Amino acid sequence: MLSKIPFQNKLSLGYSLARSVHFTMQQMSLPFFELLVTGKSKDHPSVKHPSIEPKHLKKSFQELYHLLRKDSENIAKGLYPIEVLKPESVTKHAIRYPKILVDGYYISKRRRDHSAKEFNQEAREFLHDVPEYYQRNFHYQSGGYLTKKSADLYEHQVEILFSGAADAMRRLIIPLMKEHYPNQGENLHFLEVGAGTGRLTRFMKLAFPKVRITVLDLSEPYLKKAQENLTEFSRIDFIHGKAEELPFLDAQFDAVYSCFLFHELPLAIRTKVIDESFRTLKEGGVLGFVDSVQKKDAEDLEWALEQFPVDFHEPFYKNYSQNPMEDLITSRGFVGLRKDKGFFAKAILAQKPFSA
Repeated sequence: MLSKIPFQNKLSLGYSLARSVHFTMQQMSLPFFELLVTGKSKDHPSVKHPSIEPKHLKKSFQELYHLLRKDSENIAKGLYPIEVLKPESVTKHAIRYPKILVDGYYISKRRRDHSAKEFNQEAREFLHDVPEYYQRNFHYQSGGYLTKKSADLYEHQVEILFSGAADAMRRLIIPLMKEHYPNQGENLHFLEVGAGTGRLTRFMKLAFPKVRITVLDLSEPYLKKAQENLTEFSRIDFIHGKAEELPFLDAQFDAVYSCFLFHELPLAIRTKVIDESFRTLKEGGVLGFVDSVQKKDAEDLEWALEQFPVDFHEPFYKNYSQNPMEDLITSRGFVGLRKDKGFFAKAILAQKPFSA
């Protein structure tokens, strides 16, 4: 397959493949902590689940490769610069990994005990400020989304979970955004809801260097981490708030987008987020997001969609997987829906229509 790829793409693809192998090797170390906690060896969910066949694993690896290849092609096309692949400091990465291993032990304990409401003092200080659906240890991670430690480890943990493909999945939304706004973001104002630690924000600023982005998140520790991660960029504002109750004027933004947000929301809240996005968008503006594929998107990956909420605390995921976001978006007034898919993620972009 590599022989058919233009030479200028091979370096970026080779780097991404090596990065994927690196995170996959880290992923393989985590079942050791399941053994420590339970006394039983726990294979990767894709191996353990009884309905999984070798063809399913082969298909998932093929999808991973195709995603990384698409990502390198998008770089070659100039949709976003090669700087999106800039690695972090080797020292920072190496120092963080032992912390992730230790956290893996506590994650395994919570999974064994089905404990999804375990919070330390730091997290408890924020509980009264967040809605009930948010008061849980998503993925059984320590502190849920309410501690500095969780914010420090999160991006690394997600890359381990997805074998180094999380960043490439996040970037699926950018080509769709570039179709609608082919410039560098001049005179545009984007809103990112549920921005977390600002990983997609960074990629969006590299793709649209002149855009103004307002970053909103419900977690104060994660929002602070995003500020730390994005100090190299200008024209970014940081707001603490709920995606379902946006503290902004009507018709204020040219785009409202998110990443890995909707599958962690109850259906009623998902609907409110779509409505608030519609309200705050200018006519002709776009709603965009990247999130998990749903059941009708990838039959070959259905085993993973069933197993994911079992192995990780995702109480709203089953409902999400069974209710296509395309139907929800169009039912709330958006038009011109476009989408793309890669590995376990899909990207959707839709437009707020102009008044008649």
